[in-house]
Amino acid sequence: MAAPRSQKVTKQQVNTLLFFQLKERDGGVFSAEEFAEASGYPLGPSLRAKLSRREFGEFLEDMGGDCYSVLGTLDLTPKEYAWRVSTAYRRTHQSAHEAQQGPQSLSERLVTKSLHAALSAIEVYNKPDFKYREEAFSILMVNAWELLLKAKVVRDNAEDESSIHQKEKDGTPKPSRSGNPRTITIGEAMDRVNLDQTLADNLFVLIELRDNAIHLLNDSHLLNVKTLEVGTASLRSYLEMSKEWFSLDLSRYNFYLMPMSFFHPHEMQSYSINQETEQHRNLLRYITTLEEKHEADEVQRHSISLHLETKFVKSKLRFAPDDPNAISIKVDAEESFQQKYRWNYTDHLLPKLRERYSDFKTDGRFNTLRKKIEWNEAYSKVRPLDWTKPKGQTKRFYCPLILKEFDKHYTKR
Repeated sequence: MAAPRSQKVTKQQVNTLLFFQLKERDGGVFSAEEFAEASGYPLGPSLRAKLSRREFGEFLEDMGGDCYSVLGTLDLTPKEYAWRVSTAYRRTHQSAHEAQQGPQSLSERLVTKSLHAALSAIEVYNKPDFKYREEAFSILMVNAWELLLKAKVVRDNAEDESSIHQKEKDGTPKPSRSGNPRTITIGEAMDRVNLDQTLADNLFVLIELRDNAIHLLNDSHLLNVKTLEVGTASLRSYLEMSKEWFSLDLSRYNFYLMPMSFFHPHEMQSYSINQETEQHRNLLRYITTLEEKHEADEVQRHSISLHLETKFVKSKLRFAPDDPNAISIKVDAEESFQQKYRWNYTDHLLPKLRERYSDFKTDGRFNTLRKKIEWNEAYSKVRPLDWTKPKGQTKRFYCPLILKEFDKHYTKR
C-alpha cells in the first residue's frame, strides 16, 4: 500500500529510517540509548515502551536485554516509512489482515467480545458524569475477564466448545433454563487456566465488588476508591495476559482509568471504615486482607490494587535551546532520576537481595554479576551527590527492576 501524497514526514522519522537502514546493512543490534541519540527521540521509559510495542514499525525486533534489531527498511523512502508507522496505516493493515483470515474461531470471537467489554468498562468509568460508574465498571470488567479466560480454555482444548460446558454426572451438558448448554463460571475458568495467585485474588476482589453491586448496592466513598485501585491493577493484568495468551497489541487503545481527583471532590477527604454499613465494612476488610496477603513487590507482574496519586501544578514551558520555534516541557532532572533509581546499594539493594533469594551470597560470583548488570542504565546509574556540582562526589543508585536480572541467577524464596 503506497503512502498518501499528503503524508508528512518529521525530522525524527528521517533520522530513524537512516539509523534503521544503517543497522540493517551492518546486521547489528542496538540499544535504546543508541536509538535515542541517532533519532532525536528523548531517552526514557516512554521511548522504551514504544520500542517494545514496535511503534516504530513492524521492522523492529526486541532481542531482550535492551537490544533491538531491524529488518525490511532498506528499500523504504522517508515518506513510505512515515506512512508505515502511522496510526492510520496500522489500523488499515490490521483490518485487512483480519479480513484475510476468514471466519474467526470461537476463542477469537470470545477474545473480541472480551476486549469490547473491557473498553466499555473504561469508557463508562471515564465519563465525566455517570451515576453508576463504579458498579458498571466492575460488572463489565468481570465480564471481560470471564470471556478472556473462557477463550483461553477453548483454545487450549483445540476450539472444542464443550470444554467450557458444565457437565452432569453422566457427562452430558447441564442445560440452562432455555435448554442451551450452561457454561462454566468465571471461578471454574480461573481454576482451569491456573492463574498466578495474586492475579486470581485481584479477580476475586473484582467479583466481590460486582456481586455486591448486583445483589444489593455499593454506596460507599471508600468502595469507590477501592474500585479505582483494584480496577487499575486489573486492567494492567488484562493487558499482560491478553498479550501473553493471544499476542494482542492493544497499544492503540487508551487503557487507563481517569484519576478520581478529576471528577470526585471527596477524594481529598478522609473517611473512616467505622462509618460504613456492616455490609461495606465486611467487603472492605476482605479487600484489605488480600492486599496484606500479597506484600508489595516492586517487580511483580500482578497486584491486588494500585494507588494512583495526582496533583495539579502550574505548567512550566520553555523554548528548546536547539530550536527557537519549538516548545518543550521542562522536566526536573533530579526528580526524574529519583523516581527511577530509588535504591542505594547498602540500604536497599543488598537487603532486598538477601530477603528475596535463598542462595544469595556477597561473593565473587555476585560482584562479577553485579558489575555486569550495572553497565545497563536501565537498572543502575551513577549521579553526583550534589546536582550543582557535577564534578563532585558521586554515588551509584539502582532501579527496582534490577531484581528481574538477579532472578535469572538466584533462587527465589
